[in-house]
Amino acid sequence: MSLKTIITVVAVAVMCCETINGALKQRQAYYNGYSDGHVQNHKDESHQDLSKVPGTPGVDYPIYHAVPETNFNCKDVPYAPGMYANVETGCQAYHICHDGREGHQGASFLCTNGTLFNQKEFTCDWWYNVDCSKATYYYELNTDATKNPFAPKPKVPEEPYKQPYNNYYQSPKQYYL
Repeated sequence: MSLKTIITVVAVAVMCCETINGALKQRQAYYNGYSDGHVQNHKDESHQDLSKVPGTPGVDYPIYHAVPETNFNCKDVPYAPGMYANVETGCQAYHICHDGREGHQGASFLCTNGTLFNQKEFTCDWWYNVDCSKATYYYELNTDATKNPFAPKPKVPEEPYKQPYNNYYQSPKQYYL
């Protein structure tokens, strides 16, 4: 292999990696609510129309635009896999603790402004329907496979198939007589 061929192969590989890394960087631009300047210039986070959301933002409900770093740790929860409200965020953030691949806080999510994570129902709900101070009391619901969407479900025993009664199939000779 000539030196010119090697240089060409290396140059193509570098260009390929730069393109892949650039695309990857662009896809990850909004990770944790932060973005590069060239991506953020078309996104205006300073203004959100909350006029249709009942209550006062920042008073009745939190208005995070990204999941903040808190003391929440999946090692402190009673059961994994599970979904857990983060009371430090006023329950606007919640975490899915599974197998540790996502780090000590698990996979973190943010309910939309005006909604909070309802630990009792495992969903985001209007702020006035959620008592965040009681969220930790409902953490145990994660042990209930019928409530926890990530818990393994018991297999329902199947009944053997019963063929419906049909004279034609049960005794076909009567039709030929």
